Amino acid sequence: MITRRTLLGGSLALGLTGCATVTRSTDIAALNKPVTLPAYRRFDGPKPDLPRSHPLMPDCFYKFPANPPRVTDGAPGDGTKLTGTAPTSNPIPPSADRNKYWQELNRRLGSPLDLTITSATDYVNKFATAVAGDTLGDVFNVEGTFAYLPQFLEARAQDLTEYLSGDAILEYPFLANLRTESWRGCVFSGGIRAVPIQRGVMSSSLLLARQDLLDKLGVELGSPTVDDLIKLAKAVTDPKQNRWAFALPPSAALSAMLRIPNGWEVRDGKLVNAKELPEYKEMIAITRQLQTAGLIHPDGVAKNNQKVWFSQGSAVLTQDTYSSIQSFYRRSVSPGFAISLPVVRDGDGKVGRFLLGSPNNSIAAIRPGSPERTKLMLRILNWMAAPFGTEEYLFRKFGLLGRHYTLKGTDPVLTETGGSEVCLGEFPIQYLADGGYPVYFPGHPEGVDVAYNHLKTILPTAILPPTYGLYSPTQSTKGKIMDTRLDAITKDIQLGRAGLDSWDDAMANWRKSGGDSIRAEYEQALSIQGKR
Repeated sequence: MITRRTLLGGSLALGLTGCATVTRSTDIAALNKPVTLPAYRRFDGPKPDLPRSHPLMPDCFYKFPANPPRVTDGAPGDGTKLTGTAPTSNPIPPSADRNKYWQELNRRLGSPLDLTITSATDYVNKFATAVAGDTLGDVFNVEGTFAYLPQFLEARAQDLTEYLSGDAILEYPFLANLRTESWRGCVFSGGIRAVPIQRGVMSSSLLLARQDLLDKLGVELGSPTVDDLIKLAKAVTDPKQNRWAFALPPSAALSAMLRIPNGWEVRDGKLVNAKELPEYKEMIAITRQLQTAGLIHPDGVAKNNQKVWFSQGSAVLTQDTYSSIQSFYRRSVSPGFAISLPVVRDGDGKVGRFLLGSPNNSIAAIRPGSPERTKLMLRILNWMAAPFGTEEYLFRKFGLLGRHYTLKGTDPVLTETGGSEVCLGEFPIQYLADGGYPVYFPGHPEGVDVAYNHLKTILPTAILPPTYGLYSPTQSTKGKIMDTRLDAITKDIQLGRAGLDSWDDAMANWRKSGGDSIRAEYEQALSIQGKR
């Protein structure tokens, strides 16, 4: 066992004091000890506009339901002060004393919330400072990949197993409405130590196309194979018109076309990493070909400005997530702006193997406390997870009618004040708890149809990595550095600064520097959980 005093999180010195002990980083069995996951009970809320054709299909709505019902009875709080820590990717909203939304939020919670909000780009460093100063608060968002996460949660987070395992979660119906796979990402060292910030399939990367530009150019995208995609890319690229086929290398689409595994895959009883396979090297070779032919935006490999290029029409195709679609609608200034989602196919003409993103954006943990305090915090988080189509969700995302939003039909539209006080509809409590993400793009029902039809086609092929929800100490401590090295050599190959054969040397080094250890740890964890 290691003590709190010696516990480190990568470069994050947790500064934990006291006599309690946490699990050794070498005890794979204890770190991956299974637990009975929370029961899943779908909330009987407003009926989606489109049928759920697959268990992973998100609810799809053309419009926000009229007259959304209030589904909670009274405030969940007890009047005592609540504290917390959360990130935001938007401008930080005005503080509670200058923010009518925050004041109304406190009233509805029944307890004042003192929330420390930090820009997402600074969150890791500020989190480390808060850990050292013991100022994380009652509930705090945790980025799920930093080193020694199980030991940190054992030391600093409440074990929620007795409150949430199995049918116990039914006391909190909106948390029970979160899908089982999300809870797998909250289990560490044999305990449920957090709640999921669920995103589901909406976080998965895929190929997006500017359908309005394709129509203007008279080019049919259809359901392409690799050869079809390259042919189309040549047809739409015109540097003199400041237009390229791709904003960045289309790795998600190519992975599906080449049927590459999602991270890891069990083959002949042994775990194999996707990057070890010849088809992954083939994918790199194709992206190098695209770059050499001038079909990717000139800065597409080196820089990440794809949202701007795609929105402005400098790129006809980009790689992003389902959840990004609304942001593109919001950004666009082009008349007739339209998005399509091509269903890519493999060499045999079959639907490509879709690689699901992580079910969770992140997780949120509760500070250890008495049973009464823990239940209070769970009631608060349950309220924050009220699903789409409820009055609670409408307030949480859009604030107060008149001040923060107006209605266009039944769809809420943020006002300028709403954009500021409600943080563009993403007030950071969404990183403490949230309901599942629906397919809903206000004012763009055609986008709902596009996403739904794509999901209906690809979900039967969709896969999560077999290692999801498992913990590898080596991945935790070395994974980011190893991935950074591979990303760097990938870019060098794509830009012609290194030969394709350098990938073989990079993977040999990856195995020696930790890849084989990660494999062995995951194989042991899989065996422990009976997944082999």
